[in-house]
Amino acid sequence: MNRQSAIKWSIAVLLVALPATACTSAAAPTSTGPVEVQVALSEFKIESSVTEFSVGLPYRFVVTNKGAIAHELMITPTGMGQMSMEDMHQKALVEIEEADLPLGATKSLDFTFTEPAPAGILEFSCYVTGHYEAGMKLPIVVK
Repeated sequence: MNRQSAIKWSIAVLLVALPATACTSAAAPTSTGPVEVQVALSEFKIESSVTEFSVGLPYRFVVTNKGAIAHELMITPTGMGQMSMEDMHQKALVEIEEADLPLGATKSLDFTFTEPAPAGILEFSCYVTGHYEAGMKLPIVVK
C-alpha cells in the first residue's frame, strides 16, 4: 500500500470510528427513576439542591426538617398569604403537612410538573403561622 492509500485508509477508519465513539461516550441516564431533590427546612429558611425544574420530568422531593420546630413544605403560587389555609391547600401543587415534619423528620414525595412556570410564579413555602412572613420561601422556575 502506498503512502497516499494509507492516508486515505486512516481517514476512512477515523470517519467511521468517531461517530460510534461519540455515541457511546455521551452521558445517558442510567435510571428511569425520578430526579432526587434534597430540601432542608430550618428557622426560617428553605434550601433546595434544585430550584429549576423541567416539565414532564419526575422528581422525588426528599424534605428534611433540620430546624428546632415543626415546618411544612408547599409548592404554591407566590404570595398566597392573604388566602385561607383551605384555599392554599387547594392551590398547592405539592404539600407535606406540619404534622409530617416535626423536628428531625424526613419525608419524601414524588411529583411531576405539567406546565411551565417562569420566575416569580411558584415557590417552595412554609405557611406554619408566622414562618412565611419570616422569610420561609424559596422561588423556583419550571421550564
